[in-house]
Amino acid sequence: MKNNILSDRGFTDIIPIKFDSELKNLQQKIYDITKKSLVDHDQKLSIEEKIQLKFKIKPTDEFWSNLMKEINDSSELKNLIKSQPIKNTFKLIFENPEEFEISTFRARFPQQKRVLYNWHQDEGTWYLSKKKQHQGKFPATLWLSLNGASKKESIQLLKYSHKKKLLDHQYVAGQGFFNIKNKEMINEKEIFTVETKPSECIIFHPLTIHRSVPADETNLRPRYTIDIRYYDQNFKANLKVEWKFLIRKIIGKVI
Repeated sequence: MKNNILSDRGFTDIIPIKFDSELKNLQQKIYDITKKSLVDHDQKLSIEEKIQLKFKIKPTDEFWSNLMKEINDSSELKNLIKSQPIKNTFKLIFENPEEFEISTFRARFPQQKRVLYNWHQDEGTWYLSKKKQHQGKFPATLWLSLNGASKKESIQLLKYSHKKKLLDHQYVAGQGFFNIKNKEMINEKEIFTVETKPSECIIFHPLTIHRSVPADETNLRPRYTIDIRYYDQNFKANLKVEWKFLIRKIIGKVI
């Protein structure tokens, strides 16, 4: 890992990314799908302003699912993930960044419980994966904001937590292993709450403990982000695993 940029806190500073047309094309795609559900607005607003508008009413689960599927299957998303500005940003931490198989667009709507993730480590998912292409790659996550995120609607990262073990995680229906069992280790003084403008990001280590900020159910403004993952064949995390999670991998079942 270049310059050990993640070796202290477990995450970078907030990084602005200058895209060509990739970001605007994706923002436009999101707006085209959602515009009829947004509050009345001036069509002359910039696309960046449009995707920050609130919804008239709480979007349905079906609407959310359709948006997630359409964006995650879109060429606009794929072009952004593979873009040179993204690769250049990962070069801040990796000598030879390569795209990991899974990167995901996320739409957080008011009262959408399914998109709230409790304290977890991303490596918990890849560690238990039975797919060889996921194992032993230790991808870093670039959390990219598409329409800005305040401290009330973003994510929280736990400083220095990447220096701990891969912890035992509880399985959450509809999400996966996204809930560490031992919450007593969370030190409130070490929590960093992310705040971003559109096109800003933060990169964090695969063992950094993080979560979604608890939802404000009265706010009808959406939050659009992408979890973009790249890895470097020459980077290997110093992986120590809590014994219960290690046994879960060995026997291949939840305990």
